[in-house]
Amino acid sequence: MRYSTKDLMVILILFIVTIKVSFCQNETNNWYFGNKSGLNFNYGQVSQLTDSAMDTPAGCSTISDENGMLLFYTNGQTIWNRNHQIMTNGEDLNAETTNFQSSIIIPDPNDELRFFVLTTRTHYTSSGIYYTTVVFDDANPDGVVTSKNVKLTNSSTERISAVYSPQTNSVKAIGLGKINPFNDTTYQALFIINIGVFGNFTTSTVSLEDTVILQYEYINKSCGLKISPNGQYIAIGDSSDTSTIKIYNYDIISNSVTYFKGLNAGYIFTPVSVDSIEFSADSEVLYFTGNFNDYSYLHKFELNSGAPFTEKELIDYSSDYRFGGLQLASNSKIYIANYLDSDPHYFKKISVINKPDNYNDIGYINHAITLVNHSTKGLPNFVTSFMRNRIITENRCVDQTFNFNLDAYDTISSVNWDFGDGNTSNALNPSHNYLNAGIYTVRAEITVNNNTIKLYKIVEAYPLPEIDDNMVFSQCDINNSGTSTFNLYQVENFYNGDPRDDSSYDIKFYNTFQDANNEINPIDNPESYQNNSNPEQIFVNITSIYGCKNIDSFNIEVNTQQLIELDPLVSCEDSDNIQYNNIGRFNLLNKAQEIASLLNLPTIEQINFYPSYQDALSGTNVINDNNNPLYNFDYDSINNTIWVIINQSNGSCGAIANFDLIVNSAFNLDILPTYQMCFEDEYIQLDAGIENDTWTWYDNQGNVISNNRIIQITQPGNYNVEVSRTENNLTCYYTTNFNIQAPNYPTFNNLNIDGTTLNIDVIGESNYEFSLDNVNFYGNSNAYTFYNVEPGIIDVYVRDIYNCEADISKQISFIQFPKYFTPNNDRVKDIWTVKGINSNTYKSAYIEIYNRYGKRLYAMSLKTIDLGWNGIYNGKKLPSDDYWFKAELITTENKVINKTGHFTLKY
Repeated sequence: MRYSTKDLMVILILFIVTIKVSFCQNETNNWYFGNKSGLNFNYGQVSQLTDSAMDTPAGCSTISDENGMLLFYTNGQTIWNRNHQIMTNGEDLNAETTNFQSSIIIPDPNDELRFFVLTTRTHYTSSGIYYTTVVFDDANPDGVVTSKNVKLTNSSTERISAVYSPQTNSVKAIGLGKINPFNDTTYQALFIINIGVFGNFTTSTVSLEDTVILQYEYINKSCGLKISPNGQYIAIGDSSDTSTIKIYNYDIISNSVTYFKGLNAGYIFTPVSVDSIEFSADSEVLYFTGNFNDYSYLHKFELNSGAPFTEKELIDYSSDYRFGGLQLASNSKIYIANYLDSDPHYFKKISVINKPDNYNDIGYINHAITLVNHSTKGLPNFVTSFMRNRIITENRCVDQTFNFNLDAYDTISSVNWDFGDGNTSNALNPSHNYLNAGIYTVRAEITVNNNTIKLYKIVEAYPLPEIDDNMVFSQCDINNSGTSTFNLYQVENFYNGDPRDDSSYDIKFYNTFQDANNEINPIDNPESYQNNSNPEQIFVNITSIYGCKNIDSFNIEVNTQQLIELDPLVSCEDSDNIQYNNIGRFNLLNKAQEIASLLNLPTIEQINFYPSYQDALSGTNVINDNNNPLYNFDYDSINNTIWVIINQSNGSCGAIANFDLIVNSAFNLDILPTYQMCFEDEYIQLDAGIENDTWTWYDNQGNVISNNRIIQITQPGNYNVEVSRTENNLTCYYTTNFNIQAPNYPTFNNLNIDGTTLNIDVIGESNYEFSLDNVNFYGNSNAYTFYNVEPGIIDVYVRDIYNCEADISKQISFIQFPKYFTPNNDRVKDIWTVKGINSNTYKSAYIEIYNRYGKRLYAMSLKTIDLGWNGIYNGKKLPSDDYWFKAELITTENKVINKTGHFTLKY
């Protein structure tokens, strides 16, 4: 299709109208942030956007037209147009996308087709605040970058914010940097940049208007800076050992900045690093996020509460994820970016503060929105004046008057209201009453500086709590007395009008309407109220969680019913997995189904079980848990009557019944966990109890080895026995495991001779006696010591005092090399003889004797060792002197023993 010049002019005019920017509110209605995530706030509603082309770790900014239609968005390095394509010449902007406030988009106050993108750069070689110009024209209906990276300052941190000045029709952008970027180590200069007509210029310019030196210095180049929506405050965060936020008064006309107050963003030994700052729409409450080590924090601070500067309020904290960018939206709610600490920081959730300017209940919801894509550190950065335009009202009860007020960046000259229910008004601050409870979208079309601005707000008219019409609360009576006990609070089951949690109601009961209306003489025992007449009217004063009040009434009456006695419910004693506690586990589901069938009930949902008649009447201490569809519960059969009251849908008594709970007797099975076989035993005999009906014995492979009550087990191993007994028409089973241990044989652990002392200890499972002659035994433990033991071959005997384990014995050799001998034929020590060596313990023995000069004099072998040496060498008696020996012994276990020493020959 071809268009004429006239047609093209019309299209251009329409486009210009479409992108008109008037500092209203809808310019902020499209958000693009994180990993291709987005939100739309048109018409006061919130919906997700999934068409983003941007993936940014933190900083971003977005701009829409006055009707809420997207124009473009940026991460500070690339600009995407409304078609999510890179804008012509829209690449290579020099911001760092890791900055929380990498950029901000500012409309030209004097040219609705021109926008300035301010960017922050912190790298020391090119630090500063820069601007890039975006223009829309007939040749570039989707925008074009006409100038790029124009430097405004020689220093910058990540921080930048902006506010509109209606007095001068200009925008003031404020950043933080150094006075001298080459010498200063701290940041202490506020750079105030003017966007608008300045000096002798006839068209808008972007220029550094003023540099304000602050009283306080800032250490970190990161952290947040925000101007309040009313333009009166500047808040600056810092991360250092003190971890502070400083708040300044700001005069937008004179650029006067004076210190107002400060607060500690952290705690003792916890210097929280400030990430982001945001004001509430009324500019009275400050919110900030920050991190320290593995924890992230969200705080609130009231600017004019009079509290000390350290008195902040902790809203939430986490070690699983982080709280990042904060941003006020056009619906006056603050949204919070949640992200993970590790790159790329992707997280599926963001949080919201629904009522930031409510001091008591801010309506914080953690992870309120689950994103289609991902959140990262930041949210879009906007001119804060956009957020000041708002409708101010509070949700109320449907019988109360709603008062509506407005706030805007400049004087409102006119307004047209649409209250969402078909009613309108042109009053500046109207009042309105809603006839019906519900949720309404209120629209106010205001005129400011000849600009038309459309504002939206969602309001709710809360319903009044009511009781179902003609409701009769009927109670069962089995005594035909006409009186019964009522739990009046059960009327909550018949509330009408507000579907919220009934437990949030505050309700008081009265005997007359006058008492309810005057709120005097309430019934003091509503949980166990006994009726005065049959029927009887009860009046109630009900207050919902929203403070909505209503006076209503209902009737109570007593219906006589024949008691239905049901068959008992029986359980095995160990059904709760605990033996001998006389408590069983009962499944009420079958009983509920039995009752439903008996009474022709369509469902079991209305059947409740109670431990007493009074509990059943009052509906308290219900046993069955509707969260457990099997209705399993543990119960002591000592208090064994369960009561059931079936109420009809209109509250009247349908039936009353009871039944007994019976716990079968416990199994007293005399089977021990472990049995020890003795070495003389042929078997272990066990008895599984004559009081049981069946007995099944299993080996460790699960094979049945006997069905008899008494069994003889000959082999060690693991076994179990299952017994059963039928009682009260219920067969219960019980299984126990046991182990047959093989006979133990003690073993010698240590046999040690020290001088003439023999120490013996053994390893075994019993106590033992010890002997050296197998006749006389001593001791009663695992060890024993014999004293004054003679050298030679020693037989050691050990036996179990209980005669269960086998006897053991061992022969040892006690070798003694004599210190001297006297070969004088007196038959006392005439021969030098080595004792304790024989062929039972040694395979070989060889001993040689030498004089002091090393001359070999005599030798003995295993066969001749018992003969000894008589002191004769070559037929001659040797003189009294010291002589030396060398012995080599080999045991029957092939252990080689070498021994050397000396002895004395004397006469």
